[in-house]
Amino acid sequence: MSAASNGIIALDVNGAITLANPAAADMLNRDAAAMQGMSIERVFVYGSGHDDAGKPIPIRAQLKDGPYYVDQEVHLGRSDGESFEAVYVVVPVTVNRQPMGYVITIRDITLRRRAEAEMRLAAVVFDHSPEGVVVADAKGRITKVNPSYRRIAGNADSEVMGKQLSEILFTDTKSPTTVLDMLQGSDQTQWEQWCKSTSGRRYAARISVSVVRDPTGSIQQYVAILADVTRRKLDEEKIIYQANYDQLTNLPNRTLFMDRLTRLVLEGKRAKTSIGLMFIDLDGFKAINDTLGHDAGDTLLISTARRLEKCVREADTVARLGGDEFTVIMPLIDNFDAAGFVAGRIIKSLTEPFDLGGREGNVSASIGISLLPAQANTASELLRNADVAMYHAKHQGKANYQFYRPDLEATVKVKDREL
Repeated sequence: MSAASNGIIALDVNGAITLANPAAADMLNRDAAAMQGMSIERVFVYGSGHDDAGKPIPIRAQLKDGPYYVDQEVHLGRSDGESFEAVYVVVPVTVNRQPMGYVITIRDITLRRRAEAEMRLAAVVFDHSPEGVVVADAKGRITKVNPSYRRIAGNADSEVMGKQLSEILFTDTKSPTTVLDMLQGSDQTQWEQWCKSTSGRRYAARISVSVVRDPTGSIQQYVAILADVTRRKLDEEKIIYQANYDQLTNLPNRTLFMDRLTRLVLEGKRAKTSIGLMFIDLDGFKAINDTLGHDAGDTLLISTARRLEKCVREADTVARLGGDEFTVIMPLIDNFDAAGFVAGRIIKSLTEPFDLGGREGNVSASIGISLLPAQANTASELLRNADVAMYHAKHQGKANYQFYRPDLEATVKVKDREL
């Protein structure tokens, strides 16, 4: 009686308390000795969470008619006005089938009720969370997914249940990656990536993976939370694209051009390889703009970009610096002759007439070429020297290409450029 964790109260046939153990006295905030002789109705009252708070629980009726041995849940009140959730059982004590008294056993289920409430709350959050939730067992096998995951990933339960968590998270990655790789020994990690559903739809997700451990510290489950960030990712990519690409021709702009040129120059110096740079200026473009209009000029610039891309290698970079000025970065160019061959092909391509909305447009190209390390040591020098050579080509009658030579500095006036 003294060691029992459940409250135990003994009653006589009239409902008077004959014995209460310490657990019962503690639950009801009373003194065990003082409870002896009290009517059960005085100490067994509804708690503050009940409509009949403070009123006696009808135990006397139950003592006469039962039910017995049945768990009865109730909100029990304490002497200090507080209350708690409880389950009680009434057991009759009989001799020769005659009632001699009763025993009431009380269990405090406040913690259980709280846990049940938390479980209900967790279930509501799980089912209605806007973020996808995936639960996997200790071996990484998926055991449960919520509706938002199905919506985000487009996968039915049958397509993911029992599969490895890594298998559905890294469907769009080329390298073999696992959740353990991402966790790196910690119990929580977060990252963003592009994913792919089994139907092939790509979506961007912010993924958070947490480890759930049991009291001994062993891994019990993994929980992955996926937030669909596709719209933000696309907006970010759009901003990055607009900052690095020409909006008219979709070629790299000056910013991206200088970034790539600088990087390739550094790589070329380390590897002791050559880099060629062409500076291309269209001859006659202003006349097209003045006579046929800016729309025709834009069409010509777009067509020029496409023709330039067809004239160079896949490893080369065609960029538009602005206006009618274009550049071509040629990494690993073998020699002057190879650069000259490409320049000749470009001139021939751009000399062919352009269809400008039913009207014909004709331009040519003046091209300056500079090579590193033969004619420059830095990206800025490479660009400036190609610019000098391009102006020399214009002075030579246009529609031709020229290589940079130091003596051109004295004969060609180069306008200032922001490099």
